Amino acid sequence: MLKMNAFRLLARVFYRSIFLCFPALLLSATAEAMEVLRWGADGQGGAPHVFYDPKNPERLTGFEYEVAKNIADFTGKDLQYCPNDYEMLVSGLKRGEYDILMNAIVRNVWQKHAKQAGILLSDPYYVTHLQPVVLKNSDIKTVSQLKGKKIGILKCSEHAEEAVRQLGAHFVIYDDEVKAYADLNNKRLDCVMTDHPETFYYASVDDGIRMLEPVDRIEFSIAVRDNHPDLLRQVNNALEHLKNNGTLRAIYERWGLWNAETAMYFKASEIPQTPATELERYIADVQSETESGNCYLNSLSCFGKAAAVTLEISISAMVLALVFGFVLAVFRTYGFRWLQCLTATWIEIIRGTPLMVQLLFIFYGLPNLAPYLSEPLASWVCMNPFVAGILALGLNYSAYEAEIYRSGFQSVPVGQTEAARALGMTHAQALWHVVFPQAVRTVLPPLTNDFIMLLQDSSLVSLITIVELSRTYQLFAAANFNYFGFGILVSLFYLLMGLPFTRLARRFEKALSAKMQRHA
Repeated sequence: MLKMNAFRLLARVFYRSIFLCFPALLLSATAEAMEVLRWGADGQGGAPHVFYDPKNPERLTGFEYEVAKNIADFTGKDLQYCPNDYEMLVSGLKRGEYDILMNAIVRNVWQKHAKQAGILLSDPYYVTHLQPVVLKNSDIKTVSQLKGKKIGILKCSEHAEEAVRQLGAHFVIYDDEVKAYADLNNKRLDCVMTDHPETFYYASVDDGIRMLEPVDRIEFSIAVRDNHPDLLRQVNNALEHLKNNGTLRAIYERWGLWNAETAMYFKASEIPQTPATELERYIADVQSETESGNCYLNSLSCFGKAAAVTLEISISAMVLALVFGFVLAVFRTYGFRWLQCLTATWIEIIRGTPLMVQLLFIFYGLPNLAPYLSEPLASWVCMNPFVAGILALGLNYSAYEAEIYRSGFQSVPVGQTEAARALGMTHAQALWHVVFPQAVRTVLPPLTNDFIMLLQDSSLVSLITIVELSRTYQLFAAANFNYFGFGILVSLFYLLMGLPFTRLARRFEKALSAKMQRHA
């Protein structure tokens, strides 16, 4: 009876996890069938490129969002935002996760790598410069004084790295500008150097920093795959149309980004004709929402949806890990010698390589084999993000579960197996009716602990375009310049998600112990 109850519980969790995943897969398939322009960008960079509105977290905003929306309207398509980590944006474009890539892609840098990267670059849609900033009370007055200093720059900013080298300074790389400016305020850095839009917006919120003279000239372009020249022509036509009819200028003016470089490129006047309404609104919203605490209340629905995604992936991956780990443990403990060696090798390979490497290999690496495979296999290696995330997490944790199961099997005295054989049971029957039920009680606590760890490790799936709980935290923290408050909020979500499973495992463990004591 106990064995059947455990089996039914496992089956129920499995089918429910499949039920949870099905709507997401159905929606993704439906989205692909629609006539949409899929736009890849990293919202973690925050204002003013693309970010969630501090006052209305369900609403996407930013000057690049508005440009992308106008391009989609020009081509007669609906715009679909496809988030991805900045350093994986080009890989996601090559993989076909989105049609265009627009997120401060510096034309000056990517022109040198475009052919190797397999991308085509559009005409520039915005021109700006690198902007170094220091603390207002710093002794540094000019860029020439930065020699030998420590300068914070953003990841994947080759142009900033080169500029820092030319200044004779040292660079420190950050995921987003909020962390860099935090280190500047804490005096761990002497200077921060980012593209002018990010610097300008942060300086508008933090009056404790001061801008130095600009460095270099940079152009922002849109990237498409090199096998889509027709799409590139459409994008260039859209940009030319939006430039000629004043739409781009109006967007940049409202965001306070119209500058001399862009005006010269557009062959237009430099002085803005309208106030920077979006800049003023953004500053007011960040200050008012943070002071009132409404930013946390408004974000609860977004965090709730992200928590559901985290649970979908975690439960499905854990079911895969439990089932496959059990099979590996049986093969390694009771299989033929060659099967034991093969299983042990597989486990050591999985445990000896980082989960992040496995995840990126499955999602971005395996599709490189598609041209050499037949059609069914080619479609299998080009799996969607949810399947890739579940597979990577499940396979990784199955190696650990296998060792936990094996220790449970070995904890049962050999004499009990021999006694079962003496009573007429086969070896398989002795394992199923005597060894495995006793091993369950031993392995349950470490299995529960592994699920809690898997729940946290699921944050890595943000690297393959999935917006789960930790990714949502990064997006909101960057948009509101607030890693502290939102960090507490996301920690509470993780805690509340893990506690029910811990309690359920303890109750199941007690029930199992009581059942076995009665049978004893």
